[in-house]
Amino acid sequence: MGACTITGGMFSTDSYSTVRGVDKLIPVDVYLPGCPPKPEAVIDAITKLRKKIAREIYKDRIRPQQGNRCFTTNHKFFVVRSPHIGNYDQELLYPPSSTSEISTETFFKYKSPVSSHELVN
Repeated sequence: MGACTITGGMFSTDSYSTVRGVDKLIPVDVYLPGCPPKPEAVIDAITKLRKKIAREIYKDRIRPQQGNRCFTTNHKFFVVRSPHIGNYDQELLYPPSSTSEISTETFFKYKSPVSSHELVN
């Protein structure tokens, strides 16, 4: 994090776009001097950050493996009434037992819109 985001830098006076002390709001791993920071400072900060990440990975590897590493929780279930609120139209729920087939010739001989009752009868 550069100096401008910590102190506000040259933008600190009456500016809604900068927050002083942003390092108190979010965790900061590496501080960069300068506003804006010089390229050497950026490279140095990246090197420090890589070393910090490598140390954390190493700590995770040498930590002894624990027996139970899974997360468990007790669930509470509540009995609720059925969402069935009435009698439904059974024809919508279950298809009719016999279906009538329409031949291709009958289907294509009508050029104007036709109701399904005219096609079946």
